[in-house]
Amino acid sequence: MEFYKKVIEVGASIFAFGFPTLILSYTRSRDSKNYFYLLSILFVFFIGLLSMGFLYMADLLFLLVPFLFYAVFFTGGITHSYNLVQNGSNHASLYKMAASILFYGTVFISIYYYNVSSMAFVNVSYILMPVGLTYTIIQLYKQRIVRQKALKYVKLFKKLLLGSLTLVVSNFTNMMFLYTDIFVIKLLSSNANVDIANYSFSLNIAGMLLLIPMTLVQVDIEKLKKIKGYVVQLNKKIVTLTVVGILFLIGLFKVLTHFYLSEYKEIFYLFLIILLAKAIQTFSPLYGTMLVIKKKFTINLILNLISLLFNVILSYLFYNFYGLYGIAVAGVVSLLVRYYLLFHFYKKYRG
Repeated sequence: MEFYKKVIEVGASIFAFGFPTLILSYTRSRDSKNYFYLLSILFVFFIGLLSMGFLYMADLLFLLVPFLFYAVFFTGGITHSYNLVQNGSNHASLYKMAASILFYGTVFISIYYYNVSSMAFVNVSYILMPVGLTYTIIQLYKQRIVRQKALKYVKLFKKLLLGSLTLVVSNFTNMMFLYTDIFVIKLLSSNANVDIANYSFSLNIAGMLLLIPMTLVQVDIEKLKKIKGYVVQLNKKIVTLTVVGILFLIGLFKVLTHFYLSEYKEIFYLFLIILLAKAIQTFSPLYGTMLVIKKKFTINLILNLISLLFNVILSYLFYNFYGLYGIAVAGVVSLLVRYYLLFHFYKKYRG
């Protein structure tokens, strides 16, 4: 189940084609937000149509709907980004809350009552896809889409596809930073299921830290576009909340492993290393977003690719010597390098 979840999220980052980031960073007028939202969804479904043959030959066609659902409707997808820039953070928060409750509630019911195991994150997409499509149709109907305006924005949309293509790879590499560890373990470990379970338990808890920068950057995206110097203020908020978050998550790990999941007590030090890696990672999204706002798509792409390649090589080498702990340390080192590169080029191009 955990492995399928990771595969779906990585695949969805490709299907989304960088449009969530493009909608957040590029659109300014009300019309541009509406028409980019419509065109982005149509393009994602076009990608889905083109990929059907490949997925069929790879015996993965059953993942097509999950890829589309995650890309368009799930948290961090196109619809969530649209709600942030068009309807404001309150509406976006309500959408995110409703989507999460429906999604994880359905997953829980399917596992607990219907004994669905590995396919839980696949099946939920089929169940909720009609709900997502209905929501989108209602939203676009309210905006009174005009054909002539849509055609005008199609031309602009085409021009931005190349920049969006760089965002695809950038978003893919960002996603792979979260999951490279799992894929390396899957490939190299002689006891992969147990190792993935141990590592994923720590990773899922530590990964909660990333909610801090992602939420703050998304909520304040308009201020980052318009207010010079707001980056410094937002970075201070991120640092402060990250420190609080670290203490909270250490306490959460202790409570969970003491009262409910005692089998994970032995991996506390592994958890601390992964938590350190995620703490470092919380400082990167702000500067990556600023490079995108400055339209430095290629620079952002190159930095992410270099960092990801470095992480893969380091994870492979360290795992052979130190096992799971080696992969966790490789994450710390590679994320430090990535943060330095993003911060350096942000200062270079901040203007």
